[in-house]
Amino acid sequence: MGEMLRPSTANRRFVILLTSVLMVISCSLAQPTSRPSPTSTIIVPSEDQGSEYYPVRYYHGRYNVSVEPPLGWEVEEMDGSTTLATMVDPRNGATITLSQIDTSGVRSAEEVNKRFLVEWLGKSGFDLLFDESYSAQDFASGWRRAGRVVHSGETEPQPERWTLISVLKGDLAYHLALLASESIYDDVSDAFELVASSLQIDPTGPIEVRREAALYLSSGEPVTLDPALTHYGADGIIGDLYSGLVALDPQLRVRMSLAEHWEVTDGGTCYTFHLHPQARFHNGRPVTASDVLFSWERAAHPETSSETVLLYMGDIVGLEEYHDGRAESIAGVEVLDEHTLRVCIKAAVPYFLAKLTYPVAWVVDRYNVSLPNWESHPNGTGPFRHLQHLEEEIFILERNPWYYGELPWLEHVVYLIYAGYTQRLYENGEVDLAGLTRDQLDRAADPEDGLFGTVFTETGLCTYYVTFNTALPPFDDPDVRRAFVHAVDRERYVEAITNSEAAVGRGVLPPGMPGYSDEVAPPAYDPDLARELLAGSPYYDGSQEPPPIVWTLPTSGGSYSPAAAFLVDTWEEILGVTITVEGIDWDSYHDQIDAGIYGQLLKEGWCADYPDPENFLDVLFHSGSAQNHAYYNNPDYDALVEQARVESDIERRLVLYQEAEQLLLDDAPALFLNHSRPRYGVWKPYVKGYIPSPIGVPQHVAMWIER
Repeated sequence: MGEMLRPSTANRRFVILLTSVLMVISCSLAQPTSRPSPTSTIIVPSEDQGSEYYPVRYYHGRYNVSVEPPLGWEVEEMDGSTTLATMVDPRNGATITLSQIDTSGVRSAEEVNKRFLVEWLGKSGFDLLFDESYSAQDFASGWRRAGRVVHSGETEPQPERWTLISVLKGDLAYHLALLASESIYDDVSDAFELVASSLQIDPTGPIEVRREAALYLSSGEPVTLDPALTHYGADGIIGDLYSGLVALDPQLRVRMSLAEHWEVTDGGTCYTFHLHPQARFHNGRPVTASDVLFSWERAAHPETSSETVLLYMGDIVGLEEYHDGRAESIAGVEVLDEHTLRVCIKAAVPYFLAKLTYPVAWVVDRYNVSLPNWESHPNGTGPFRHLQHLEEEIFILERNPWYYGELPWLEHVVYLIYAGYTQRLYENGEVDLAGLTRDQLDRAADPEDGLFGTVFTETGLCTYYVTFNTALPPFDDPDVRRAFVHAVDRERYVEAITNSEAAVGRGVLPPGMPGYSDEVAPPAYDPDLARELLAGSPYYDGSQEPPPIVWTLPTSGGSYSPAAAFLVDTWEEILGVTITVEGIDWDSYHDQIDAGIYGQLLKEGWCADYPDPENFLDVLFHSGSAQNHAYYNNPDYDALVEQARVESDIERRLVLYQEAEQLLLDDAPALFLNHSRPRYGVWKPYVKGYIPSPIGVPQHVAMWIER
C-alpha cells in the first residue's frame, strides 16, 4: 500500500496532479496563440429564451427510466419493482405516480392501461371522461384514460380527478398516474402532461460519440459529485460539471468565473460580486444571486454535514453561526438584485477569493439537488454537462451549449470507470492520458512505442509528515517529540522511500509555495541527542513504565507501507521504544480520524488548494482548526498565524509565517519527511492545450483534439 496522503480540506486525495516546477518536456503542451473554433455539432441556444420553464430530469437509481418532474414537487423513489417513484405537489397534495409493469405478453396499450387502472382505483367507483390512444416519442404505443373517482368509506366523500397514461416499450409498460382534488386538477393537469411527454427510457450501453472530438480519460467511480461534500479538488469530473464565482488558472491566479467582476470595499472586508449576465445552468435556467446564496446556505447547513465549508468559507460573517444552528441565515451574504451579491468577511484576509475557488463554494441547482440520485446526473454551470452515467462503467460529458465563457472545443469528455490498467488503455488507444515512471520517459519519446506522446512533468505543492498526538502521552512532552524527530535521517528516508526523487522535508511549506524559505532551520539528524532527550523525559527516566505507543494506519491485507516500516524500525532501533501498528481498513479510516479516534502517530500528507501559506500553517496547526490532528496548542504560534491572516504588507506577512514555521519546527508536533516528488505523464500527440499547474485546476475547457 502506498503512503497515506491527508489532502488539503481533509481532501483524501491520494494522487494529486500538482506542480510547482512548470517543466514542460514537449513544447506542444504550451498554450498556442490561436485555436480552432468549436465545431457546430452542438447547437448554441438562441438569446430569445421564450418559456421561463427550465425542467430538471430525475433518473431512477435502479431502472433506466427518467422523467422531468414539475419544479418544486417532492420526488420520492420507491424500492419496489412496480411503483418506481411518486411526485407530490407540497402546496396541494396532488400526486403523480410512475410505475413499471411487465406486460406478460399483452401487446395492447389499451388493455395494459385498463388492467393497471382497475388495480389502481378498484373495479368500480370511477367514471370515465375520455378514453383514447396516446402517442409518445420512442414508445411503441400508448393509451390515455381520465375521469373522476369518489373513494368509499369517507365521512364526507370528496370527488377527485385522475388521469392515467400508459406506454409500451419492449416487454415493459410504463404508467404515469395523476390524482388530484377536483378543485386543483386544472392547475396541475398541464404539469402532468409535461411529465408524460418527458418520459424516456435511457440506453443501458455507452452512447457513441465522435472519437476524433472527444477526450478519453481513465477514472474511478466518483465517491461524490456534491461540491459541498467532495474531498477532491477542482480538476476532473467535478471541475467539468460545476463552477463558482471565481476560479484559479494554471498559473494560480484568481480569475473571473460566474462573477464577471467585483468590487472590494470597507477596508477589504466586503466584496460585491456581479454575476455574468449569460451565466446559466446546464438546462438553460439563468443563474441568479439567489442561487449562489442557496448553494452557500445548503453547504453550510448542519444537515448537509460538509467537512470543508468552515475551512473554506468560515471567514464569511455569520456562516459559522448558521452552520452551528445558532442563526437562521448567513448574516454576511446579501442578495442586492438578481445579478448582484454582497459578501462581508470578518477581517480583511488576502486569501479569501482563493478559498472561493474550492468546490464547496460552487453553485448547485436547487431543483436538481432536491431529486433522488441527483449527484449522478447533476445540473451544474460548468463547461460540460451530463450526457450519460453508467455506474462503474462510464461517465460521458458533452459540451455545455449554455456555457457563459468561451465554448469548449471538445465535444465530449469521456471517463472510462474501472476499465483496467491505465497504461494498457493508453497503449491500446482507449484513453488519451497515462502516468509514467521516470524510466519510461525514453519510451514516450519513441514514435514506435505504445507510450509515445507529449510528455509533461508536474511537481506538487505537497508535504508529507508524521503527526504526533500531543494530547496523549508520551507526545504531550515536547522532548519526546523532539527525540523522535532527531532520530530520523530524512535524507536516507527520501532515498529509500522515494528513490531520491522527492525533496527532503525542511518544514511544512513545500518548495514553490509563497513563504517557503531556506532560512528556516529544520531539526538535524542526531541519534545521540535523540536518546538524550528521550532519557530526560519523565516517561523514560526509569521512574515509571513507558506508555504504549500506537500508530494508526490504513492497511490492506494486514500489511502497511514501506514508509511506515522504515520509521518504526528507526525509532525502535535508535530510541529503544516499542511501537504497535493499529491497522484500519480504508473504508472507515478517514471517518475514524475525523472523529479523533486514533493513537499517538499518524502518517499524513497535505497538498495546497490555493497558493497561500495560510493553507498549511494555519489550517494544519492552529489550535482551532479541525485539521489539527496533532492537537497542537501554542498561544504564541496561534498569535503569529492570526496576525499573518490580516497583515496587509506582503513582506511582513511572510516574515510572520516564517517565524511561525520555525516555532512549529522547534515544538515538533510533527516530523516533516518530504515534499512532492515529480509526477510524469503523457498525452496522446493529438491532445492540445494542457498546461502543467502546481494545483489541480479545471483545464478541459481550454483543450482540443488536433489530428
